[in-house]
Amino acid sequence: MNDFSQYQYIATEAQADYYAVDPDILLIVPPGGMVDTPQLARASADFQSAYARRLERKCATVVIMSNVLSQDAETRRVYRELAENGQFFGAALVVDNALSRALAGFFIGLSKPRIPMKLFDSVEKSIEWLRTIRP
Repeated sequence: MNDFSQYQYIATEAQADYYAVDPDILLIVPPGGMVDTPQLARASADFQSAYARRLERKCATVVIMSNVLSQDAETRRVYRELAENGQFFGAALVVDNALSRALAGFFIGLSKPRIPMKLFDSVEKSIEWLRTIRP
């Protein structure tokens, strides 16, 4: 799950690498063992919103949650607000271990996002799904 060279690298922001899978699907790769904070979440949300504005259409995200060690309630609130801002059509969270699955499931369960959001065990499956729900 560590080779993302087939995707177009866009930037590194808020400690995460961003790639364009398709113009409207962003792959977000946090560093391994990341402790996500409200400050990092705000920087990431700002980057994602600016990207969608530049594209002038709704986007989706694939997030490698397996690399995230923890998130607090304030951090989850920032991401929930991002998902509700009308710029995104879906989000896929890639998990490959019990901790990341629990963290991602906890986020979805507590946040009750207004956009479609699902857990996947691979980047490829998440991309396939997002392409099927693209507006």
